[in-house]
Amino acid sequence: MFKRGLPLLVASLLVLLLGAYWALYFTGNNTEYAKGHQYLVTIKPGMTTADIADLLHKKHLVKTPEAFRMEARLRGLAGKLEAGQYEIEGGMSNREIVDILSQGQTYVVKFTVPEGFNVAKTAKKLEAEGLGNAAKFREAARNYTPYPYMETTNPDVAYKAEGFIYPATYSLQPGMSEKDILAVMVKAFNTEMNKAGIPDEVRQQKYSLRDVVNLASMVELEAVFPEEQPRIAQVFLRRLHLYMPIQSDTTIQYILGTQKQEVTIADTKIQSPYNTYLHDGLPPGPIGSPSLRAIQAVLHPEASDYLYFVAEKDGHHRFTKTYQEHLQAIEDINGKQP
Repeated sequence: MFKRGLPLLVASLLVLLLGAYWALYFTGNNTEYAKGHQYLVTIKPGMTTADIADLLHKKHLVKTPEAFRMEARLRGLAGKLEAGQYEIEGGMSNREIVDILSQGQTYVVKFTVPEGFNVAKTAKKLEAEGLGNAAKFREAARNYTPYPYMETTNPDVAYKAEGFIYPATYSLQPGMSEKDILAVMVKAFNTEMNKAGIPDEVRQQKYSLRDVVNLASMVELEAVFPEEQPRIAQVFLRRLHLYMPIQSDTTIQYILGTQKQEVTIADTKIQSPYNTYLHDGLPPGPIGSPSLRAIQAVLHPEASDYLYFVAEKDGHHRFTKTYQEHLQAIEDINGKQP
């Protein structure tokens, strides 16, 4: 009797397997939906697999919710679909969608902080790209100091986080708060500094990291060509050693909030703690985000006796040792045809 029933049992199992195959691969292909079209899908915390399947069905990403649930259940991933915002392409199979949701491959937006950008420029760029509110980002940066080296008691500092936003390209989650975005960027600075051994070098040279970043921010903005950074850093360091004003146009542009092609004499008389023409020493704080290269230039400046430099038409600088040589260099450059 068992032998007579065996073929029937095998046939039944075959039917079940074929049915499962049909459910998973025929109803789970979703091939009729247009490929190439991207959809943003938000999976909220607490949503069940059934909730997710219904949401995907409403967005025309999943043809049969039941088949999607079966895919997740049979693979043991029904309770492991993660919350977040995802970018899903129309036409993806249930298997591909389950993979994305179970692995937490959430949708991210790329955002770049260029070298030399300050808090105000970064805030404006964030808002222009629809990732945050400029005013809220500036406010977050005003007193944000998660690491001891960022602390300062100087009341003239515009933003305590200035200079410590690492210039890089970031993958940001849509909907992040301005403070969370700032935290990611400042954490990246801390990570990269430690990776490069900068804190140890700073301690060995008996500097503070805040002062090094302060000086490096000016070096970054003065140098069009990276190879000139160590030479410019040496000029600034020599001036500090001789108690001469740094007289960097970059600090005037920071005060003005705009990049002027030429800083006028009137500009250099603006009353501000950041005016390095009127005040000796470093400005109250950094004026932008220096690259790791600019920070290393301050720690390893090029040995020279230069005290002055002026920009040539092509962005290179002419370096001189005396004020008379400096005036002659300015005259020579201004006398050249552009």
